[in-house]
Amino acid sequence: MASTTQCPHIPRALRSLFEPQLEQFGIEIHTDGEGWSGSGRSSWGRGSAWGTVVGKHCIVFSHEVFIEREMRLTEAPEVPYACVCLVSEDSKATMPRMISQPRALLDGSLYSFVQPAGAFSGTLRKGGVYSSRCICFLPEYFDALERRWPGAFAGMFDRFGHAWDEAESRTIMSTLLGVGPQYRPGSALLIQARVEQMVATLAASRDQKERERRRAATREQNGLALEVQAAIERMLDEGRAPTLDELADGLFVSRSHLCSAFSQETGQSVGRYAKARRIERAKTLLASGESVAQVAARLGWPRCSAFSQAFKQATGTSPTEWRDSTEA
Repeated sequence: MASTTQCPHIPRALRSLFEPQLEQFGIEIHTDGEGWSGSGRSSWGRGSAWGTVVGKHCIVFSHEVFIEREMRLTEAPEVPYACVCLVSEDSKATMPRMISQPRALLDGSLYSFVQPAGAFSGTLRKGGVYSSRCICFLPEYFDALERRWPGAFAGMFDRFGHAWDEAESRTIMSTLLGVGPQYRPGSALLIQARVEQMVATLAASRDQKERERRRAATREQNGLALEVQAAIERMLDEGRAPTLDELADGLFVSRSHLCSAFSQETGQSVGRYAKARRIERAKTLLASGESVAQVAARLGWPRCSAFSQAFKQATGTSPTEWRDSTEA
């Protein structure tokens, strides 16, 4: 039987994603244009396979096998890999037992997963038709993209271990349907373009979701900051000194969340803002003719001396001096 090592242009790490299966299936392969293909028959049944390499760190391949005798299939990737694949009904039944946390997409025949390195196996039942079409990525594929476009593809390898939304899933489905066996000149370039378009589309979708999440968080923070400001005004109206604990309790949020949201929106701390509003209220009351004692009582200072000290610290002048200057 011919070995897949007859294709020296295929890096060893990529060969480990499909070589053990082909050897178990007894499939002899040969190069065909810019890819490889082959078929075989043995005591387990018969099957065929096809594949092509995309760069140095990605491979597209498919296989279809007809099982005439139950067999134990073993895979042995040398490195972790991310994968999206379309599989047959019989293959679907083996996915949860063979793959680490496969994510079913759309109708359940489309999967996305990240598989760790090391051997794993599953049983193929007699009479089953097992087929799949896969696009597999090594981590280096995204490392190279990230070096070229910093920030755009960070974390994309791990992203394949999570679910995709419907639009993203349809992008994956469309790509897989368009990268089947092709033997025309330039077919490898066409497949590479389709794979790269898929990856770019998925990265752009992730970026858009992150932007929307940030906008939603900003809207939430804006709303909370306005609620804090309104609560401070109510407390001043009631002659109470605003405190962080009372504000957080009244708005049903933690102190840390309240402080973070307020500072991101206004650029200042809740305490600084509350003190400034209290002093501004004091100025207004002093300008209207109220005495220092009346203002202190109206705004929740326990003593006139405490009010005078706070006012002078904030304005550089005493309440009496400030009121006299406005009357002049």
